[in-house]
Amino acid sequence: MTTDAPGDEPRPVQDPDPADPADAPTAPAEDREPAEDREPAGDREPDPERTDPVGSAGTAAAGRSPSSGALAPSNRSGPSIPPPPRRTGVFVDAEELRPHVGGLLRVILGGYEVDAFGNYTFTHDGARIFVTVAATPIGPQIGVFSVTNLEVSLTPELAEFLLQRNHTMAFGAFSYDAANRAVWLRHTLLGSTIDLPELQAAVAAVSSTAAGVDETIQERFGGRTFQQAPDEVQRQMEPPEPDTSSPAGVTGYL
Repeated sequence: MTTDAPGDEPRPVQDPDPADPADAPTAPAEDREPAEDREPAGDREPDPERTDPVGSAGTAAAGRSPSSGALAPSNRSGPSIPPPPRRTGVFVDAEELRPHVGGLLRVILGGYEVDAFGNYTFTHDGARIFVTVAATPIGPQIGVFSVTNLEVSLTPELAEFLLQRNHTMAFGAFSYDAANRAVWLRHTLLGSTIDLPELQAAVAAVSSTAAGVDETIQERFGGRTFQQAPDEVQRQMEPPEPDTSSPAGVTGYL
């Protein structure tokens, strides 16, 4: 086989014998990278543009679903903890937060009632508890309330007793409802960061404190405990609305 190039004499060119490896064509020495200049595979920098394919070992080791990339759900019995609601800016919307709070209470208690005012209510540790969700200028807040006593007059002695108790309590504070002549215990949570342990701790603290002090108030200051009132009276009690008149909007937060 021959090739002709302009201005050159024809030169014979032999086809390499495929059976003879010595005759196989090789790249010129100057075109080959010296062995000492080649970077070992283990020392190469990772390619930032490269991503592991879905279903790779790294994805499986992280406990993620190969199809969605989300953490695989755990197998649990009973109600599961609801995911946090969609956030709008820094704080969540109160109406968006409400079903989330209901889901958390369902996990804690197994169930609840909704009163005529749209609040969650239930009996826990011998105390009637109300849980409210409301909007405030600083974001939605969750109120955990309990009425301890009814038909009791506000006297200097009762006011001193309640203030002294407030001074030493870790959760919540007592207040007086003049319209119903009732003593309330309340604890307020910021709704934008609520989670299951925080709500559970607030419910337990308010219920145990209310159940432990109502008989003491009755014995010292008269009236009757909230649990002694008829069911229809209990259901007519409405927790106070947050005070939003303050420019900072923090008056109702405790």
